[in-house]
Amino acid sequence: MNYVKKLLSGAAVAAATFTTPAWAADYTMIMAHTLSDKEHPIYQAFLELKSLIEERSEGRIEVLDQGGGALGGDREIMEATLFGDIQFGPMSTSGATQFIPELSVFDIPYVMPTDSEARRALVNDGALAEAISEALDKKGLRYEGIMNGGFRNLTTADTEVHTPADIAEAGLRIRVQENPVHVKIWSDLGAAPTPISFPELYGALQQGVVDGQENPYGHILSQRFYEVQGYLTNTNHIFLANISMISKDWYESLPEDLQKVVDDSFKDATDFQWELQAQLEESQRAQLSEHMTIVDLSEEEMQQFREQTEGVADLVRERAGDEIVDILITEVGQ
Repeated sequence: MNYVKKLLSGAAVAAATFTTPAWAADYTMIMAHTLSDKEHPIYQAFLELKSLIEERSEGRIEVLDQGGGALGGDREIMEATLFGDIQFGPMSTSGATQFIPELSVFDIPYVMPTDSEARRALVNDGALAEAISEALDKKGLRYEGIMNGGFRNLTTADTEVHTPADIAEAGLRIRVQENPVHVKIWSDLGAAPTPISFPELYGALQQGVVDGQENPYGHILSQRFYEVQGYLTNTNHIFLANISMISKDWYESLPEDLQKVVDDSFKDATDFQWELQAQLEESQRAQLSEHMTIVDLSEEEMQQFREQTEGVADLVRERAGDEIVDILITEVGQ
């Protein structure tokens, strides 16, 4: 029995031991992710999704929530979803690119619209969404939309960062995902990029294994990174697109009425999350300002970050392919 199957077996035993289902479900959807704070807007959407699917299916589908990295980090969750051991393995697109290289298109810095509604339409409707769906389909996955994780920003323990030169001069070790595009971004900015699994990140920051990391406000709050980081620089370099993908085999095993329940519930939970995220962004910043020094970059300083990461788009084209990159650029231009 491999690592993931052992964890799944343990989760099933725990569920049987501590809960008594009100119904005998015909189908089970294991929902595995790395979030642990149930107040996080994305976690709130996962709980909304669970409620919607179970209610609308009249108990024929049970959604088993396995959050907080209980079934591993992004790599383990992605592998288990591809194998069908997990039915729903949401994660940031950056964490899935080693398996679906087309998703690298989301890692081009400073390309996504800052307007929330424009960004939601871009990633959930139209040509870009169709291209993502096709890429997932080839891997045996079904695309169920993207939730809004916010824009990634840099945090550091002791260094106030205004320019890439500040990063290079301090020799900052920045935690990145296991993603060559992110490695290049931070190498180009003068840092020493260090891949670390998300569930292990707090400990790595606390122990000084790395000096900083990059995540949106919601993740910095929910994981309490502000306890071990003193500065937050609003670099807004990459949109954290949290992709919802489910096992195609599992989906196709459902009768048509339950397939509709799943599709409709994902759409409604995704809309719920985008609206909640938009409502919370200002309060998230206010909460962080109570613990950290927040640095807002001037336009001149931001331009230095843009210019120093211009070459990243070429690497993304090599990995994702020209077609999906051109679709993104065209859609953004429109």
